[in-house]
Amino acid sequence: MAPRLNLAKQNHLHKPNHKKIIFFFLFIIVFLLALSGYCFMFQKEYTSAVYPKVYCNGLSLGGLKLQEVKDLLSETVDQTESQGFSFYAKTDLGEKKINTETNSIGLADPDLSRSIINFNTDLTAEKAMAVGRQGNIFQRFSEIIQGKTIYPELQIDKPGLQQILEENFKSLEKPVQNARIGLTKQGLVLLEETPGFVLDYENGIKQMETNLHFFQNIEVQIPIKTLEPQIKISECSKIFNQAQDLFNSASYILQYGQKEKKLPATKWAEWLEFTKDNSNQISLTLNQEKIKEFLEPLAVEIDVEPIEAQFKIENDKVVEFSAGQSGMKLNPDASTKVITQSFLDDLSQNKIGEDIPKNKEIKLIVEETKPTHIVENINDLGIKELVGRGVSDFSGSPNNRRLNIKVGSQKLNGILIKPEEEFSIINAIGPVDKEAGFFPELVIKGDRTVPEYGGGLCQLGTTMFRVALNAGLPITQRSPHSYRVVYYEPAGMDATIYSPQPDLRFINDTEHYLLLQTKIEGNSLIFELYGTPDGRKVETTKPKIFNITKPGPIRYIETDTLEPGVKKKVESAHQGADAEFKNIITFSNGTIREDIWKSHYKPWPEVWLIGKEKITAPEPQVNQPTN
Repeated sequence: MAPRLNLAKQNHLHKPNHKKIIFFFLFIIVFLLALSGYCFMFQKEYTSAVYPKVYCNGLSLGGLKLQEVKDLLSETVDQTESQGFSFYAKTDLGEKKINTETNSIGLADPDLSRSIINFNTDLTAEKAMAVGRQGNIFQRFSEIIQGKTIYPELQIDKPGLQQILEENFKSLEKPVQNARIGLTKQGLVLLEETPGFVLDYENGIKQMETNLHFFQNIEVQIPIKTLEPQIKISECSKIFNQAQDLFNSASYILQYGQKEKKLPATKWAEWLEFTKDNSNQISLTLNQEKIKEFLEPLAVEIDVEPIEAQFKIENDKVVEFSAGQSGMKLNPDASTKVITQSFLDDLSQNKIGEDIPKNKEIKLIVEETKPTHIVENINDLGIKELVGRGVSDFSGSPNNRRLNIKVGSQKLNGILIKPEEEFSIINAIGPVDKEAGFFPELVIKGDRTVPEYGGGLCQLGTTMFRVALNAGLPITQRSPHSYRVVYYEPAGMDATIYSPQPDLRFINDTEHYLLLQTKIEGNSLIFELYGTPDGRKVETTKPKIFNITKPGPIRYIETDTLEPGVKKKVESAHQGADAEFKNIITFSNGTIREDIWKSHYKPWPEVWLIGKEKITAPEPQVNQPTN
């Protein structure tokens, strides 16, 4: 029989040690109090400062307050941007290096000066401040203990920068040439293919972006892409012979309306090109873009613009109305397809030995074009009186800028905006080029000065922004300028536009059409919207301007447009600033919508052009004859 423990001894073995338990709980309480005290002191110390171990690519931001972070980042960015940005390329055709600024600079019009590279120090500073303060408790704790490295917020106008690089380096590229058909006095000839090479601008820009994320401003060498021909002369002999037969026998006449035009074989032969499909089959077709170019002067003869509905306004009210009329327009895409299909049909007939008719008629596609809005009665529109007005001043504008403002405002005059329609000023203005009646201004891009269209259009964007504000319409897209422009003061009430982006858009949230009327009085551009008042009241506060920053040192840009050593001032200095105002819309039912508009303007240094020293080739040395 097993021995039994004494009952008293058993009770002793199971009796808890109260002293140890009390000591344990006291330790926990003291620890928690100490931890709470530390957390309290930690939070107190960093209430308005960045937590420790927060870096922005080597910059220690821990312990700094928000404005101190912004100042440190701005100083670092200024150092990064101060020397400009260098790109280098070398190909078989030569080598070149350019130094481009962070902005393209309009020599006569600030509308054409825009940021290409923009560090957003405010947003970067806010990201640093958010470390350890966002997410769940575990994420916050982890970021506070381990720290975090953030990257600077950076926006690059990649299409704009690529355009600058292409304009500066295109002479170093050699386009690839597929086997192709040429035209001589003797007839068609088959030309051999040649390989080519282009510069990989996209990868060059990506490399620069990576460097800038680390505040490294080092020269970027643009890589080369070799291009091999896709169509070779050995594949084209048979189909070339068919093209020769067609060239010797076919002739075409284009018909449009009551007119016709003979299409010489020497012309359509210039459109011939080889194509290859997915199964590597070679075929012959016509170059679509070249056909459209040929049709452009015909469109001038054919096109009759529709007449839009006309309104006569007196004392801010519509007093007279006339309905619009339809017009006629050549459809270049459809006409191009018709010409191409006719050629392919004849080529197919030629393959099977059928005769090709002489003077074959091809009917171009001409369509009726209706006014934007067909209205029989003004009452259908609800356009009764003034509902919004916007004004801007363009005093001091050079001649071409004034002309562009006039051309652009005329294109906008009389536009009707349907209920619930989103209006886009870029779409309303249409193409901005010579054919549309606009005038160019010179712009510095890289180390080249090139003509560019679009000067003065931001005057239209700004005025449109102001009329939409005044009418209390919901504005869906608006971008401020990169820096303050004298034409658009007060700061904060401007809008920059440039096709295709940035755009200025708003929605007609009234229940009736809106009519836009534009006019120029002296140096004032005036936009007025007419419609049916719905009882809304609009209050616009005066812009508050703050965070004013001084511009950096004067920048000098070398150019070939001036004599060596000659200097010319092209930009005045502008202070940087932030601006903010409210647009408060009170509707007839008492509902209030408050729109807050914020703008950030970079400081802009004074800019001078300075003529480059011209490099002259050394005189050739002539060996003197010896006796």
